[in-house]
Amino acid sequence: MPRRKKTADRGEILEFLTAVMRNEELNDKDRMSAAFKLGRYLGLESPESGADDTPKVVIYDGNQTDQL
Repeated sequence: MPRRKKTADRGEILEFLTAVMRNEELNDKDRMSAAFKLGRYLGLESPESGADDTPKVVIYDGNQTDQL
């Protein structure tokens, strides 16, 4: 058997968490924990995650009535 690296790389960790999340033989608590960790890694836990990430342009022409 070939010797493994001492430290897992990102890909190996993501593969492991994905396998745990999809394994229906494990309990739901472990599967949910893996799903939350994957979501955190992918940046899905922020409230704006489903929002449009396109930058917004604001044109300010110097009028007193303009508000940001």
